[in-house]
Amino acid sequence: MLTSSLPESLQWLETPAAPFNASLQTPVNQAENLVKPIKIGNLTLPNNLVLAPMAGVTDGSFRLLCSRLGAGFTVSELASARAITKKSRQTIDMVRFQGQARPYAVQLFGAEPQIMAQAAAVIEELQICDVIDLNMGCPVPKVVKTGAGSALMKTPDLAASIIKAVRQSVSLPVTIKCRIGWSEGSINVLDFVKTVLDAGAQAVTVHARTRQAGYSGTAQWQHLQGIKQLCGSIPFIANGDISSPEHLKALSDLTGCDGYMIGRGCVGKPWLFAQLLGHEFYQQREIQWKIFRHHLIDMLMEHGPAAVPLFRVHLFGYLKSHANAAKLRHALCNERNPEVVLKTGSDFFAA
Repeated sequence: MLTSSLPESLQWLETPAAPFNASLQTPVNQAENLVKPIKIGNLTLPNNLVLAPMAGVTDGSFRLLCSRLGAGFTVSELASARAITKKSRQTIDMVRFQGQARPYAVQLFGAEPQIMAQAAAVIEELQICDVIDLNMGCPVPKVVKTGAGSALMKTPDLAASIIKAVRQSVSLPVTIKCRIGWSEGSINVLDFVKTVLDAGAQAVTVHARTRQAGYSGTAQWQHLQGIKQLCGSIPFIANGDISSPEHLKALSDLTGCDGYMIGRGCVGKPWLFAQLLGHEFYQQREIQWKIFRHHLIDMLMEHGPAAVPLFRVHLFGYLKSHANAAKLRHALCNERNPEVVLKTGSDFFAA
């Protein structure tokens, strides 16, 4: 690998556990002014690019990495409200990260207003985040069968009760994330958004897929039209298949959204945030390698021996464009030696 010197804004790549530097969160070379600060309640986000909550993906290391690379706001993996009320150390440790860049939201899931309210109060007392986000969009069966996640789109009155209860229990801003509906035959996002706004939601994020679609097919951006008009001054954040600057422009033109939530598009490509901000350093393979290396080292520091298996979802994302990607996935699917993973990354980015 080449060893050219790094600009000051990227010096953290050479230093594991370096303090957070927010310098890359400012947009550059932007004619359209699509990326800009927004406010949620009294909280100002440095920009409107948000890292989506993704189970098994957005741990503390990845949230910090994306913030370092420009994300203006990150959200935890979804956390069980009931587990938090029982002071589950595993659940609380999942949303609490020593090096957490702020602003940051903890996302809760559940279907019982008082449990959700109690959990939100526990999180606020820990002083680990700036926003409480309520999951009303998760399509996973084990969440949905409890009446939580996207099942709440079928019970909007319950969703409203949850928001009201949480707002009464905390002083932090309370936001929600939902989908466009339960199924193709029941796309009710406009009615649902009106309900949650009336209940007091202070920002609304909508994933442009139904629960039925899961994560398959193409995001249906057309169903995001009309949401901003309902939201008025409340921020509306669009989510679903955002992976290029052109997507920001298209979504802004179509929906008038205030912000953009990035999910699977940044897995294996965390420099997507830098790209959307107008930076160009991410194009250098050497920089990409150093991001890969820094990511794995940070995960080793956070998770210890469990880091390599947990890194696998990111590893396969980084290697997605590898000529022998399928063969590599097979060879590395049970790998637990970080040296082997680092060598694989080094060889890939040097090619």
